[in-house]
Amino acid sequence: MIFTVLHLSDPHLTEDPATSARLRQVLDLPASRRPDAVVVTGDIADHGLPTEYDAFAKTMAGQPPWLAVPGNHDDPATLRAVLGQDECPVLDVGPVRVIGLDVTVPGEDHGFLRSDTADRVVAAAAGAERVILAFHQPPVRIGHAYVDTMPLTNPEALVALTRRLPQVIAIFCGHVHTALASSLDGIPVLGAPGIVSSLGLDPDRRPLTLRDVPPGLALHRIAADGSLTTTFHPGG
Repeated sequence: MIFTVLHLSDPHLTEDPATSARLRQVLDLPASRRPDAVVVTGDIADHGLPTEYDAFAKTMAGQPPWLAVPGNHDDPATLRAVLGQDECPVLDVGPVRVIGLDVTVPGEDHGFLRSDTADRVVAAAAGAERVILAFHQPPVRIGHAYVDTMPLTNPEALVALTRRLPQVIAIFCGHVHTALASSLDGIPVLGAPGIVSSLGLDPDRRPLTLRDVPPGLALHRIAADGSLTTTFHPGG
């Protein structure tokens, strides 16, 4: 049996209805591609305001089961309060357990995996046959001078975590507003494109991101044996 996860990132919702409209574009998939679950890897809100999370919740109403984690633009406490998310939210998709991590650092753009967060993940993974970790800042550099200044700054802690959890089959992230495929210690690292904007190719060009392009999405198809295939698409 195949399970499909819709992976989204960086909607940066504001009170401007155009931002919610871009989110709806990547949620409006044909029935044949309707996912079993939705994972959103950060920067849900642009300013971390309760009204921005309210807009997200309203847009997600009627969608498949979903999980959202904070990014550097989010206020984690407000996100969790308004959206009803735990510090380490869990979403079971068939035999796979998606576990969300908060790796944000207050007032900073980079991420950091704390030891207490890693311990929560290990506890949340108990009994899971296969696990996917989902957080905001990627644990790998992508070769872009600007965004490479704000990754997950202690990837060695993530490697240590995944070695405690041999059932991890993938890592989902966002933050860089572009599709991303890499690996860390042999585990696939897959980043969803940006919704609010797309990262420009040239790090010396301004603006850095393009807002006149369609929002992007990633679809992850997960087979019963844990093998995973990812495709990237523009929103409708």
